[in-house]
Amino acid sequence: MKIQFCASNALNKYLKADLSRLPHEPGKQAGVNTLISDSNCFNWQLQIIDNSYKSREKTIIVCEANSRFTFFIPVSLKLTQEELTQSLAYEWQLIMAQTLEVYQLIPRSDIAVLLSDLSNIEFPPHCVKNTDLSISGHISDAAMWVTQTLEEEGFYELPNKLAIELAVYLNTQPKRITNKVTGRKEKFIPIERLLSYWQSLINEKQRVEDSPNSKTNLIKFPQACEMKCRKK
Repeated sequence: MKIQFCASNALNKYLKADLSRLPHEPGKQAGVNTLISDSNCFNWQLQIIDNSYKSREKTIIVCEANSRFTFFIPVSLKLTQEELTQSLAYEWQLIMAQTLEVYQLIPRSDIAVLLSDLSNIEFPPHCVKNTDLSISGHISDAAMWVTQTLEEEGFYELPNKLAIELAVYLNTQPKRITNKVTGRKEKFIPIERLLSYWQSLINEKQRVEDSPNSKTNLIKFPQACEMKCRKK
C-alpha cells in the first residue's frame, strides 16, 4: 500500500524538490486533482505557512484526504524532502494514537494492537506536487489556529507539545464537507473517520488472510466501536 504526500507549489518551492505533478485526467486542470484514500493509496495534502508575516519560522500542515485528519510539522531549520518524508512516515501514527487515547474511542490496548498491525504494513512513500482545492479550506482553518495560537502565546515557533495538543483538538471536532459523488453534505469527526478507514482495511486484510494455514493475528475491531462511530 502506497502512502502519498501531495505538496503544494509553495512547499515544493521551499523544499527545492522539483516534484512531478500528479497525473490528471484529460480536460481537467493540472495540479489540482481531488485526492481519495483507498485500499491502494493513503493520500495526504501538505501545505507550508509562515508563522507570522514573512517569518523564518514556519509550519507544515498535513491533512488526510478522506477524514481531514490534520497534524503539524514545526519548521525552524531548513528541511530536505528526505527529512520531511521520514518525519511524516511516523508522525501521522503518533498523532493518531495520541488522539485516540484522548478521545477514548477504543481501549488503550486496542490502540497498541492497531499500531502493531500498522507496523507490519509496508508504506512505500511517494511524493508529488498537487493541491486538492476541496482540502484547501480545511488547511486554511488549521493555519488560522496555528497563527492565532502562536500570537496569543507569544511564540515564534510552534512547540511540539502545542502542535500535538492543537492537532488532537482539531481532530476531535466536527467537520463538514460536500461529498463530490453524491453532492450531499456530510458531518463527521476526523479521528472517527480515520479509524473507520483503517478498521475496514485491516479487517478486510484479515478476511483475505484468515485461512486454516494462516497464523496472521490482526486486530478485529469490536462491533461496539463500529456502532459508536456511526452514532456520533
